[in-house]
Amino acid sequence: MVAFSLVRVPGLPKASSPGLLTSVLRRCSTSSAACVAATPERLSSGRTGGVSRSGTAVAGVALGALVAVGTSRLHSSRLRRPVAATALCAVSRLAGCNEALAQGQCASSITRRAASGSAGGATPTLHVGVVGYGLVGKELVDQLLSRASALEAELGVAVEVSAVARSKTMSLLAPGAGAAELKKGAWPSEEEPADLAKLAEHMVQAAKASGGRAIIVDNTASDAPAELYEGWLEMGIDVATPNKRAGSGPYGRYEKIMAAAKKGRSKFLYEATVGAGLPILGPCQTLRRAGDEVSKVEGIFSGTLSYIFNTWKPGVKYSAVVEEAKNKGFTEPDPRDDLGGTDVQRKVVILARELGLKIELDDVPVESLVPEKLRDWSPPDGENLGDAFVAELKGFDADMDSLIEEADKAGEVLRFVGQVDVAAKKASVKLGRFPKDHPFASTQFADNIVAFDSKWYAPRPLVVQGPGAGAAVTAAGIFGNVVESMMTLK
Repeated sequence: MVAFSLVRVPGLPKASSPGLLTSVLRRCSTSSAACVAATPERLSSGRTGGVSRSGTAVAGVALGALVAVGTSRLHSSRLRRPVAATALCAVSRLAGCNEALAQGQCASSITRRAASGSAGGATPTLHVGVVGYGLVGKELVDQLLSRASALEAELGVAVEVSAVARSKTMSLLAPGAGAAELKKGAWPSEEEPADLAKLAEHMVQAAKASGGRAIIVDNTASDAPAELYEGWLEMGIDVATPNKRAGSGPYGRYEKIMAAAKKGRSKFLYEATVGAGLPILGPCQTLRRAGDEVSKVEGIFSGTLSYIFNTWKPGVKYSAVVEEAKNKGFTEPDPRDDLGGTDVQRKVVILARELGLKIELDDVPVESLVPEKLRDWSPPDGENLGDAFVAELKGFDADMDSLIEEADKAGEVLRFVGQVDVAAKKASVKLGRFPKDHPFASTQFADNIVAFDSKWYAPRPLVVQGPGAGAAVTAAGIFGNVVESMMTLK
């Protein structure tokens, strides 16, 4: 049963509000008590938005949640249906529904939390296990520790880091120990050999002891943790990850992971796999759930390659730009995962599956930016792979220079794009040339930009643009998923 408070905003034209609210209500089937507010600025501007990240959209009131319609940069010439769709998605996310909305399993978490608070119950706790304690892992833990008190005051839910793991070692933390042990990126004083099965059991027991919930965040780029998602989800552990291996790996495994989340009444949260902290999958899910039909998605899906092509100009050595991107932490440990298009290929597969295509990684052709002689190359023993690759890449600068000079003379720019053609049931990744007044030419620094063509967003597409790489941005995207998990508690 849907319970809504419809807020009349002073100054809002009477003709605009009822149509929007009716459109929202028409699309709702299951949700928690929520308050939907539509601001006059949004309704009068002809600009619509996706859903604000749940970490910043939560209002923390007892029986309602304020939904702010907006995101980094979303444009459209259409209004009522897109706004209704994004409001519906925001309501479902604030109530902790996400995937459960489509399954009809959304619980009235806000109402339960208010009832529990009035009864004087203990503060529920979300226990976080962090697998992968590099740049993103440390940044995420720092964000969680620095915001824990504010989140508890806002949501009535505590968050605690209960375990951390590196490739070879891990530390299973005692209740309340994480805040001191992990301060400023420190590694705990006590550790043991990494055993992710043992870590998962520790998380379940920690949640059971506190009456809370557990979530494991996989910050790796490895298949090994992805193989464990199914079991974790069936155990009732939520999984949040920027790791693209599960979403783009074998379709059979992907289906099992989705089924395990339903069986375990848990959540598989993977927004950061495509856009880091930029909402791309969320708007895609919103449109489909609200009844829109997406026909094509095209964009610059790699913050790394966006940075490279935004920075690279005629006269600047290609290898120097790649080295700069590596030093800033934008590239994967093996830069060929970016330059070879594998990273974009994986993101395109994840997005294609969100759009209903049963597609495998090998079904997506890729135009690689890695010179053929370096595709099977291995660094000398003892040398850092990234550094050694850049050194080898310098020998191919002349070939790359000719590409950018030719495009520049034609008044064009080079951009590495991925495309999902839903009608044709195919996807591709390639280097393209675009006029300098094209939206894809307007990106800056490490922006991602994605255009959704759909039945409602026509003739102009829905465009999402913003930062798409970097440890802080990626961690922020995962942080939003952690908050989603928190919202399912009381």
